[in-house]
Amino acid sequence: VSCVLGTGPTFLVMVPWNIRPGTNVTIGIALMPDSPAQVTIRGEVIKDNKTLLSREMVFEKGKITLPLNSASGNYELLVEGHAEGQRIFSNRTSLTYSSKSISVFIQTDKSTYKPGQDVMFRIVTVYPDLRPYKASVNIFIRDPRKNLIQQWLLEEGDLGVVSKKFQLSMNPPLGDWSIEVEVDVILPKFDVMITTSLYYSLREEHITGVVTAKYTYGKPVKGTVTVTCLSVSYWANKKNITKTMEINGSVNVTCSKLMLQDLNADQSWHHHDTDYSEPIEIIAVVTESLTGISQNSSIIIFPKQSDYFIEFLDYSRVIKPSLNFIATLKVTCSDSNQLTTEERQNLVTITARQSDLFFDHSSLSYLENEATEESNKTVHVLNYTVPENGIIDIEFPILANTKNLRVQAEFLNSKTDIGVYDVFSSPSQTYLQIKTKSQDVKVTAGKPFELSIASNKPVKEFHYLVVSKEQIMASGTKVSTAFTLTAENSWAPLACILVFYVDELGVVVNDALTIPVQPVLDKIKISWSKDKVKPSEKVSLKISTTEPRSVIGLAVVDKSTKLLGESKKSFQYCVKDNNFYFVDGGMIPIEDDFGDDVVVTREGSPDFSTPYVRTHFPETWLWIDTNTRYKIRITVPDTITSWVASAFVISEISGLGMTTAPAELEAFQPFFIFLNIPYAVTRGEQFILEVNIFNYLKEEAEVTVNLDVNDAFEITPVSNVINSTANQQSVFVPSEDGKTVQFPIKPKELGEIPIKVTAISSAASDAIIQKVLVKAEGLEQTYSQTLLLDLTGNKLQTLSKTLDFTFPSDVVSGSERVQVTVVGDILGPSINGLESLIKMPYGCGEQNMINFAPNIYVLQYLTKTRQLREDIKSKAVSFMRKGYQRELLFQRDDGSFSAFGNEDSSGSTWLTAFVLRCFLQARPFIDIDPNVLVDTANWIVQHQKLNGEFQEPGKVIQTDLRGGNNNPVTLTAYIMSSLLGFPDKQVLEFMSKDKLEEGILDNYTLALVTYALSWAKSTKAKEALNILNQRAEHQGEFRFWVTPASEISDSWQPRSIDIELAAYALLSHFHQDRLAEGIPVMKWLSQQRNHLGGFSSTQDTVVALQALSLFASLTTASKTEIDVTVTAPTLKIPETFSIDTQNRFLLQTKEIAPVQPMTVTVSVEGIGFAVFQLNIIYNTKHTDQRLKSVQNQEAFDLNVDVKDNKDDINHLTVNVSHCTGSRPGSSGMALMEVGLLSGFSVSPDFIALDNTVKKMEKDNGKVNLYLDSLNETQVCVDIPAVRDFKVANTQGASVTIVDYYEPRRRAVRSYNSEVMQSVTTCDFCKSDCSLCNRDSSPALLQHSSLTSLFSVLFVVHVSLLCGWVL
Repeated sequence: VSCVLGTGPTFLVMVPWNIRPGTNVTIGIALMPDSPAQVTIRGEVIKDNKTLLSREMVFEKGKITLPLNSASGNYELLVEGHAEGQRIFSNRTSLTYSSKSISVFIQTDKSTYKPGQDVMFRIVTVYPDLRPYKASVNIFIRDPRKNLIQQWLLEEGDLGVVSKKFQLSMNPPLGDWSIEVEVDVILPKFDVMITTSLYYSLREEHITGVVTAKYTYGKPVKGTVTVTCLSVSYWANKKNITKTMEINGSVNVTCSKLMLQDLNADQSWHHHDTDYSEPIEIIAVVTESLTGISQNSSIIIFPKQSDYFIEFLDYSRVIKPSLNFIATLKVTCSDSNQLTTEERQNLVTITARQSDLFFDHSSLSYLENEATEESNKTVHVLNYTVPENGIIDIEFPILANTKNLRVQAEFLNSKTDIGVYDVFSSPSQTYLQIKTKSQDVKVTAGKPFELSIASNKPVKEFHYLVVSKEQIMASGTKVSTAFTLTAENSWAPLACILVFYVDELGVVVNDALTIPVQPVLDKIKISWSKDKVKPSEKVSLKISTTEPRSVIGLAVVDKSTKLLGESKKSFQYCVKDNNFYFVDGGMIPIEDDFGDDVVVTREGSPDFSTPYVRTHFPETWLWIDTNTRYKIRITVPDTITSWVASAFVISEISGLGMTTAPAELEAFQPFFIFLNIPYAVTRGEQFILEVNIFNYLKEEAEVTVNLDVNDAFEITPVSNVINSTANQQSVFVPSEDGKTVQFPIKPKELGEIPIKVTAISSAASDAIIQKVLVKAEGLEQTYSQTLLLDLTGNKLQTLSKTLDFTFPSDVVSGSERVQVTVVGDILGPSINGLESLIKMPYGCGEQNMINFAPNIYVLQYLTKTRQLREDIKSKAVSFMRKGYQRELLFQRDDGSFSAFGNEDSSGSTWLTAFVLRCFLQARPFIDIDPNVLVDTANWIVQHQKLNGEFQEPGKVIQTDLRGGNNNPVTLTAYIMSSLLGFPDKQVLEFMSKDKLEEGILDNYTLALVTYALSWAKSTKAKEALNILNQRAEHQGEFRFWVTPASEISDSWQPRSIDIELAAYALLSHFHQDRLAEGIPVMKWLSQQRNHLGGFSSTQDTVVALQALSLFASLTTASKTEIDVTVTAPTLKIPETFSIDTQNRFLLQTKEIAPVQPMTVTVSVEGIGFAVFQLNIIYNTKHTDQRLKSVQNQEAFDLNVDVKDNKDDINHLTVNVSHCTGSRPGSSGMALMEVGLLSGFSVSPDFIALDNTVKKMEKDNGKVNLYLDSLNETQVCVDIPAVRDFKVANTQGASVTIVDYYEPRRRAVRSYNSEVMQSVTTCDFCKSDCSLCNRDSSPALLQHSSLTSLFSVLFVVHVSLLCGWVL
């Protein structure tokens, strides 16, 4: 807007066309020399003829800012100027609304995580000028398969910063996980992508491509797609061809040869070049049918005419006569690679044709190769060499009478051309041109850069504007044609510099230049009080910023984590609470400034005789937030590493800033030790404790190594020399070298024994503690007996019972443990044991649900009875989230689940139904991806027959679910009972009429059918439950069912199928409101739990806990005040447990010294309900005899053989084979647990997987092999073992094979190696060993060198130092 008063213009008002929500509207005013001295400017933002915002100010030179925070719509801007009592200008213009308004940054503490670790992250939302955007955000965590794992909705933070963390499970899906953030977005998002070739030729038949539309979580979008093909031309009319079609995730699109010819038909000025063709742009607009939301994508396909690609990256779009034409050209190979040195020897020829006519139809192809002149045109030919990057700057003068310009670039057989036909309109024939010192200038915020202005006429002064993100950032006036500007952060990423002046006729003469701007975010500084420290030393970290009222996020992480692919810029978050940070469970005082670091070593003492013991080794040391600058004084962790500190700051005024480089702190001590000892040994064995000593001191060190003696172990004397005793040895360790000393240890006690070693020299010392687990020999056995102490009612009651147990004759002395527990709730034992309910590994898709499903039932029960405490909820939800992560590993690509996921040939309907049921039940407590539920349910429905029954395309790994004679009723009933939200009347009809009337002989099948009918409220449900109850066994106050079986071992615990059967019966009583009849079942079921709170396997544990939780929610005691008194022969005084409403979920435990026989008396007094459990754990001696069973037969024929060699005590092979069993048919999934001899582990390259062995897990001291099933086919596995630790007098180990879903079907074998059994500690030393050479006389022992290990550590240390220095 320009205004003319008198003889010349007085004002120029400039506003941006586009406005954005939450950003400012800036108005620029340029005052001409003839303007009044003082002007009052008024601005108004108008929407729908209503003034939303206005501002008025006295204006001399500069700008005003109108805040805007509004929704989309039609906006107008009114600007008026008043001076000396009269309005001197006024104008009103429309503004374009743009919805893009903010940016989101996501920061994590690391980029690579290990299973079980916490992922800490922050969300930072900012405006385009990097000021904080304060709004609620939705956060979604997705695994590598895009399944939703966890979400936070409508989270708000401080100054746009939200900090969260989530924990990975111990077995998460490996790959790239994603953190997705939505800001003020409700509808689902999806992406559209077009895949096709990058080049085309008219000689080809057609162009084909695929349009893909997927939601951000990977699922297909259903709707319509409109595909438009159009030619890309700057000088001809654009023709297009459009087609609309249906899309479901993806659709094929084709542009035929005829269509290509049609799109290129109207290129009349190319009529001499029949092969000429234009680039073709394909635009796809996908509209989602569900919401009507549209997303688009486009791709440009270029005509391929040669092996080289030559293009103009930028050029002057307007002709300015008598000034220069400026362009940038790029030359590459057609495959986008750079040219070779030989190819760059060829020149690029530029042919420029200028004409004084407004349009010329002649073709460039007829130009001469030398400059020619005609009446209305001038041709220049220029040659350029090609630089290494292929980018060429072109500049040549434009003649004074030029009206159109044609430029052709040619390289070998490739050419391109451009045309400029727009002449800058200037009645006074005045032109401006702005340019930088070089065309590839790199502008950094805070640093000046040079600009120059050319004009064909003298100009007194120039005005300039800097526009970025469609907003005015700066303005001013210059009189010199060369000047400098200093960029600001708000100019990033691109700034448009507009220069102009108003000529004598009132016409604005201008030019513009766009440059990239690199922001400088260094608004915060962090520094350590020292560059180098020792582990456990005190150090100060100073955080300083000039930004008031800001949020500072700090992170300090182990540099070694960055070696796993860490990002160099690592964002963190922290929380300040007035005077203290809460970090690592401790309080760290904050000081206002640096103090004197008087502490030189740990707590100040240079006395090396009492070294500090290192125990703390975190990966992320600090992750804290604060609101202002502070200094924190903290203790360095014990890791020998470099710690990397980085931080960011965000404030209302200056926006986002961050440290330009991390501050490193080297934590190192030049003298340290580490121990090489086994994880576990068996009583009766000995092992060599290896103490490795590293000396980085400048001088050789005489080191005394001392092993703290305790009653848990004894040390074999190593030498009779003066300077060595049983627990102490001395050794010379050269500078920059390492040595090892060895102590032979024989444990005397069972359990974990501490091993503490100190190493002391005159200049340094170190100490470390590690533990060794000493296990009893033999096979572990468990026994549990449970009492339900029911004193419910309105008056005080008493009760007394006696429990007896006799240890077997082959018990291993010292292995016996007796424990009593009391808890005041029927689910109390299971609530306390949620972390590990059964003593079996859980490596397949069904077994993993033991980590998931029980938590649901516990939470449901506690919620219904209004007893849910935050600590129990937090624990259960954590287990569920980790179980959910792990379960998704077993989901197949088609949506189904199977025991081993995609490794199986098909999904399993029974397992898929089980997982679906649990996922549906879990939704009130954790986030479950709805797409997982839909895909799973759809897959199940696809496997239902017309008569309603379900078919099983996969393998049913639980034998009892298969039903007799492949009866489909069992499986169908199971699936129906799982589909809680999808009752199917047709299936109920199939089960109730056809099958129930025929008679179901199998109790397990009948129980499943009864439960499905009961849950669905079928009229046949009552009849089915009556039949089931008629078949029950009665024993006192208990009712249960017994399923006959062969080849099962003796056990105090019922069969797994009988537990599961009783659970389904109890669920049926619950759904039919027959509670009184169900109480005897509940009492029996609750007494079958093991000492961990579960039952014998996974299915019985899950179903039983579901039944107990539902039934108990209706029968729980309203008041509990009970005293439980326990007496036993080894208890000097009776042990009394008091239970009330406050501690009813607390599992109270007491260890009792064992005695033979064991008699425990329980006396109870009070009102309420409690569960008492007697748990006995002991070992039985290894034996070669076959496992006793009910019929003196075993379910499996198991053989174990050892392949060893007396000349190689470091390797052996365990051969495990299963031959044809006596039991016909095949088992369910079998688990083979192979215990390894102490000191050995499985060879790293061992892979046992085949058609039978579906999965292998390496655990501490054993190998778990999951066998699909065992039938008449022989299975033979060789397990190579390699020695990790020096263990002598090796005791035996065992191999167990068990039917996972009926653990009483099992076989156990013990084995040992004659070679390893006879190995002594001296066999590890050979000739160079003082342990066995009693005649050695040197005053100081000579020990084996650690040259190779030392070299590795030395290289790592030096590399860390070099990295720190660089």
